[in-house]
Amino acid sequence: MEIIVKTQAELDAAVAAEYTEFSYIFIHGGTRFDRLVVRARPKNAVVVASGSSSVVAWGSSSVVARESSRVEAWGSSSVEAWESSSVVARGSSSVVARGSSSVEALESSSVEALESSSVVAWGSSSVVAWGSSSVVARESSSVEAWGSSSVEAWGSSSVVARGSSSVVARESSSVEARGAASVHVHSDAAKVSLFGFAVGILLVKTLLVLKKVKTATIVRPKLATGVAAWLEGQGVVPTGKTVVLFKRVSKDWKTQEGTSRETSWAPGTTQVHPAWGPTEEECNGGKFHACSRAYFCDEFRDKRDDRYVAIEIAVKDLYAWPTPTYPHKIAFRAGVVLHEVNKHGKKLTAAAVPA
Repeated sequence: MEIIVKTQAELDAAVAAEYTEFSYIFIHGGTRFDRLVVRARPKNAVVVASGSSSVVAWGSSSVVARESSRVEAWGSSSVEAWESSSVVARGSSSVVARGSSSVEALESSSVEALESSSVVAWGSSSVVAWGSSSVVARESSSVEAWGSSSVEAWGSSSVVARGSSSVVARESSSVEARGAASVHVHSDAAKVSLFGFAVGILLVKTLLVLKKVKTATIVRPKLATGVAAWLEGQGVVPTGKTVVLFKRVSKDWKTQEGTSRETSWAPGTTQVHPAWGPTEEECNGGKFHACSRAYFCDEFRDKRDDRYVAIEIAVKDLYAWPTPTYPHKIAFRAGVVLHEVNKHGKKLTAAAVPA
């Protein structure tokens, strides 16, 4: 049996009911700022967040997220994320991510990432990544990467990389690479141990990358500077003469609110810097800035209702600082705001964007 609910009252009644045959409770309601709440686990039924629904899972509730739904998991709740759904996991909640779903793991939550899913891990959360999934590990989170998964490690996060997985090590993160795993080392404080046929690629001078066996390899490439080197290093591929980069903005599309530099980044608008001067210092006011990935913008803004936008920028209008403190950020003179995206850079559909 299938039950469709659109309001909190309908959801509460459906979860509380007892079903004689196995049933599916489909949630087709909730908005980005007013989510429906699942407070319990129904008997003989599964709760499914589908379409562009927005849901919060509490306590010991269980939710399956599908399509472009958004779920926030709290307490000891469990969520299975499919397709292009997005999940924020908090407390001791657990998430299994599949398809092209995206998960943000906070506190002591745990995530198993499969297929091409993407995860950003914070706090003391733990992630196991499989297939071609991608993970960004921050703070004291821990990740075990398998298959061809990719991990970017920040803060004091720890990663164990196996198979043909790849890791980017930053700040004071620690990585243990085994099998044919590869590690790109961007920080002289990152600690990397290489086993098996693992490869450590040193993009900084450091003594903290150690070959534990003779078959492991350390590579010290010559580093280039400039826009072309930045694009290659960040994995940004131009389309013709332009690239698409990202910016985090307020809920009403602004940055530098309330200052002389206040700028609106509403989709469909074009911005040209009035006083282009990129060479004075890395973070001065003579330029706009964008990031290679939407979630890298979290380093510069943290307001709860912020949005992310994709911006099309001509390559000739970019300027890369030669010795950057913020390597994922680049300056630009002018750009066209394309649309809103989620923190993983995926375009939000019109139904998912609040009025």
